[in-house]
Amino acid sequence: MDIKIAILVVLCLHCTVADYKRYRDFILSQANNVTLNRLFAEHAQKYRTSANQVPNFPCSTYTLKRGAVTVHNLAPEDISVVAGVGDSITAGTGIQAKTIIGLLTEYRGLSWSIGGDENVEDYVTLANIIKKYNPDVKGFSLGKGDVNSDNAHLNVANPGDQARDMPAQANLLVERMKTEPGVDFENDWKLITLFIGGNDLCDYCDDKETFSTANFIAYVTEALDILHKNIPRAFVNVVETLNIADISVLNEGLICDTIHFFLCRCGTFPSETEREEMRAAVRSYQQGVRDLVSSGRYDTRDDFTVVAQPFFEDTEIPRMPDTSEADLSYFAPDCFHLSEKGHKAAAEALWNNMVEPVGQKRLKWTPEEPVECPSQDHPYFYTSKNSGDSSKRSKSGFGSSASDSTESGNTDTSSSQTTGLVIGACVAVVGIVCAAIFVVRRKNKNRGQPLLQKNDHVTYTNL
Repeated sequence: MDIKIAILVVLCLHCTVADYKRYRDFILSQANNVTLNRLFAEHAQKYRTSANQVPNFPCSTYTLKRGAVTVHNLAPEDISVVAGVGDSITAGTGIQAKTIIGLLTEYRGLSWSIGGDENVEDYVTLANIIKKYNPDVKGFSLGKGDVNSDNAHLNVANPGDQARDMPAQANLLVERMKTEPGVDFENDWKLITLFIGGNDLCDYCDDKETFSTANFIAYVTEALDILHKNIPRAFVNVVETLNIADISVLNEGLICDTIHFFLCRCGTFPSETEREEMRAAVRSYQQGVRDLVSSGRYDTRDDFTVVAQPFFEDTEIPRMPDTSEADLSYFAPDCFHLSEKGHKAAAEALWNNMVEPVGQKRLKWTPEEPVECPSQDHPYFYTSKNSGDSSKRSKSGFGSSASDSTESGNTDTSSSQTTGLVIGACVAVVGIVCAAIFVVRRKNKNRGQPLLQKNDHVTYTNL
């Protein structure tokens, strides 16, 4: 029986390449599954740890308004517009989910780079930090809703999107920015954050050619070229992709296993060979972004620049104190996306990178690290041209810490459409799949074998 179940799992996994549309269809199909909803409610209790907010933002926001002349003397108070480009992380997917169907909710107002719900004392996001310096900033997303909702504003991120969708998102952002109420397109300074790559890597083991570094960088280049050509007065963050190779530590029981089965098989159920290939791909994506940004391609005029922010490069999944267990409070109940606490951490890490010189930016985020502040000597965001001689890369912070301070066209871009037959077949065996994943994963752990090891004697059939 165990062998039959294992073969069934391999067959189902083989025919169901992870993508967001299949994941969404699966979640919708299970909305009224009483048993699964009961198990999910019990499971979700582990994730209901709210973020520890900052009661008082530690940096002095009292500044003499100088007014930036170039992007290389751009201070936080000069930012009048914020915008976000990317995937489900920037869309805020599942941040405060309490039910299975809630996993599909896009909590855009809480998104780490662009969310604008309340203020920084309530929710720490990059947009809310900018609000401390300029309360009149525009463009941040609010509340819940998809990319076409009124709440989205200049958050054009779309769940499931990959690098190939970034040019369409860039074009959508340009059009929205021109019509966004209160935005002076020609004269306002704009802060844009692009974060992409997770979904590409989640499909990497199934199609290495399509998701090669060359293709990834080509799409990112095309998107940045669009922004560079069409948007005046802009500082663009490109956040390097996070390490998908080690997220298998988040396989927390049957609920997580089942969700991961649809969301990111390559990252959550890799063989050892696939894991090493994934790690190499992550590094290659990150290096490709650094090479593109440092090439000078986007430093051809004084009102536009792109800066690579590398804090995810060496970041590891947070662990519980004195244990090797993952700290689930940083993750949504789907065991994949970030929770409110995780978005807070990402926002603070991005801000810290922005006030550190190029070449001296920290390469990892660690829990409870302090929020850095712009220094009196250098109150500007760092660029390649105002960072001085920073030739060596460092993992340590470089800005002054708080204690030292003086005071998306919406392109639903899942790569292929699922059919009723695939979803029907997978839903029909979901109970067996859940149990089989758990049993086989435990056995393979004991035997030192990968879960999805192919058997030369098994015939794989597309359903």
